[in-house]
Amino acid sequence: MEVMDKRKKDRFVKGIALNAFVLLGCLIYIYVYIIPQYDTINATVTQVNTTINNASSLKSDGVNKDSFTELLNKSGKKKEIPDVIFTDPTKLNEVLKKPTGIKKDYLDWLLDETTKMSIIDKEITEINSVLGNIIPVFVNSSNRSIDDSIDNQVTLASFITYIEKDILGKYSLTSYAPIGISNITFPEKSNTSVNIGSFKITLDFKGRNSNILALIDAVQKSGGITIRNGKIIPNTTETRTGWGEKWLSGLSNLLITIDTLSLTDIPASYAASNQGSITLNFYVEGMDYQKILFLRSLVSAKFTGLQKSVQEKGMLCVKPGNPLCNETATANAIATIKGLTKNLTKLQTQVNGFKTVDVTKDIDNINDINTSLQTIEIIYLRNNAILEKAKKTSTTK
Repeated sequence: MEVMDKRKKDRFVKGIALNAFVLLGCLIYIYVYIIPQYDTINATVTQVNTTINNASSLKSDGVNKDSFTELLNKSGKKKEIPDVIFTDPTKLNEVLKKPTGIKKDYLDWLLDETTKMSIIDKEITEINSVLGNIIPVFVNSSNRSIDDSIDNQVTLASFITYIEKDILGKYSLTSYAPIGISNITFPEKSNTSVNIGSFKITLDFKGRNSNILALIDAVQKSGGITIRNGKIIPNTTETRTGWGEKWLSGLSNLLITIDTLSLTDIPASYAASNQGSITLNFYVEGMDYQKILFLRSLVSAKFTGLQKSVQEKGMLCVKPGNPLCNETATANAIATIKGLTKNLTKLQTQVNGFKTVDVTKDIDNINDINTSLQTIEIIYLRNNAILEKAKKTSTTK
């Protein structure tokens, strides 16, 4: 056996010592730094894997009611969703769940469903417009801002126009009987949420027999609808009327029945003139609780917006240095706006305490609240205009 050279032996021993030292250092580093962080690293890896799995599941299957609520809470968006959405967890889960057999991603499926909903909403609007022209909603209110919020309505003014144009005028009949809407009767008890009532008007008329018979024929055909492929088809000749883009009933197909009819002469000749009296029944939909709640939500939203504006403008002089507070006109305007806070606080009791008890009284209460709100709004807008004018003047100097 060859004897190892002393220098070679020394180098070999030093190499072993160096490797042992490096190994010892690594062990010390692992012991001091790696082992204490192992749980953290493991938790991080687990969290990353969970996130990847959740992202994959979200992309493929979407959310259920719990994860949907959690996401809304984290993003601060839950307050923007009506509470009624969460009252039926089972139904909410059904809506959120992607049907089995759908291979596309959840987002793509959701976008497709959203497109379908817009089509369905359009169809519902068209159907409501058709039905609203058969039995419109009767609004017995002089409060235009409330009236504008109700679809498919008939008012006294639009009804008188209809009688004069689409009955008397269209059939060249002359009548001197007063036209109005009165004595509307609604059923006291009903198993349906729809509130349908009726009223009568009597017309004493003169005209040709041909026109009288044409009117009778039109009344007998009134209220008819066309159903094609299981859908109610709207009258394509109808146009939007009313203020802005709000749909009001065109009254193009009112449901009318003849209660009584009397003629002076038997209509033997179409060209001969005749006269008589006819009592017509008209049918209208009354205000129901769903519409009351809808109008209440509009008034409540208007109140909240106005209250926020009043509070913001009323605080302009709390901190010194605002030049608007140094001028008499603008300072008075701010003080007036600030004073509206008391009026709003008093009105808030009525807004928050509103309860649906009786439809007639409820609509009157909403009108009273809205009238008070309009009065406060007018004062606010008038004084805010002074502030806005002062701001523009100061920026142009």
